[in-house]
Amino acid sequence: MSNAAFLRRAALCGALGLGAMAAARGAEITLYEHDNFGGAQMTLRGYTPNFATTGFNDRVSSLVVTSGRWELCTDAEFKGTCVTFTAGEYPTIDKRLNDRFSSARETGSYGDRRGSYNDYGRGEIELYDQPGFAGRSLRLDGDAEALARSGFADRAVSVVVTRGTWELCSNVEYGGSCRAYPPGRYPDLGYGMARQVSSARLLRSAGDAPVVVSEGHPPAPPQVGRAVLFSEPGLNGTSLAIAGAVPNLERANFNDMAESLYIESGSWIACRDAYFRSDCRVFGPGRYDDLRAAGFDRTISSIRPGPDAAPPAPAPVPPAPLPVIAPPPPPVPSGPPAIELFSEPGFGGERVRLDRNVGNLERVDFNDRAASLRIFSGVWELCTEARFAGSCAVYRPGRYARLGGLTRHVSSLRRIQ
Repeated sequence: MSNAAFLRRAALCGALGLGAMAAARGAEITLYEHDNFGGAQMTLRGYTPNFATTGFNDRVSSLVVTSGRWELCTDAEFKGTCVTFTAGEYPTIDKRLNDRFSSARETGSYGDRRGSYNDYGRGEIELYDQPGFAGRSLRLDGDAEALARSGFADRAVSVVVTRGTWELCSNVEYGGSCRAYPPGRYPDLGYGMARQVSSARLLRSAGDAPVVVSEGHPPAPPQVGRAVLFSEPGLNGTSLAIAGAVPNLERANFNDMAESLYIESGSWIACRDAYFRSDCRVFGPGRYDDLRAAGFDRTISSIRPGPDAAPPAPAPVPPAPLPVIAPPPPPVPSGPPAIELFSEPGFGGERVRLDRNVGNLERVDFNDRAASLRIFSGVWELCTEARFAGSCAVYRPGRYARLGGLTRHVSSLRRIQ
């Protein structure tokens, strides 16, 4: 058997067959920094010829293919040793491939066929100054923070959205009253919007972006305490005891069911999506009689021990009169900034603090200077060219000590969620 054939076989043997989880919208894969879906993570939904541009080069140790077939290669531009992964979860990677992947693409997304998410960031809308698509018109294929520059402020009465979902706002820079319009024909903008539109932008979300990077959490220690999930408030109803990482609660028939939680010891990280993706919260020891207080009722899809979890105590039994312990708040500062850029790796050098979109970082004297960043709130898109063009990547809240190929190449950024 050839080396390439062996590697393909080794990779495919790790799949556990998650075909039923295939997403209807298109192919998706999530790459993890450590074994067993630990550490930082990057979700891809399209053609990615060079991981260096996202800071994830040679860092993949486990992965989950949610849908589609994916080809991963050890060199950029799909060169070197390439392996195809089908839908499934791969908690470990063959040691000859571990920390070596540099590019990925959905099988069949070659050349101009870049997969199901090729239209991300593209849109088209036409505004008319009369009902029923009559009168003077203005066509947009990108954001317009002030329609007055095109002589169209407070004139739009009807619109045709050809591609993407657009947000129309009554004030410049997307302020005031705003309303979203998905693809379709709108002969009348409706109450409160006709002749009131002063800015327009194409909506984006982390759920649609081709590349989404998350900070992740340190791997847990080998011995941990226990957590118990309950299907009803007040530690009532059906319960599920957890003694280790559970990347997908659907397999335990407990996905999106927990309404209360008891932590016997240590800290635990609960996430809204499987495989520790999306929004995650840390819960310390104690009772959480109603997860609505943390905004996490009926939303937990994966859970694992935190880095400071303690060994299990002998025969732990929750005492009846235990007081409710409020869940710890997320580490978000009381005010601005929402995002902080640093001129050196590891949060060193000069820095700039921002809480708004910046179409050109030259305005704050930080163009092509960012080498690390911290995001305190929101989901942000960073781009290599001004006005959110060029190569872009989406970052969730977290600390990013290095930006990989984006280092000193960031020219614009905006909050998308």
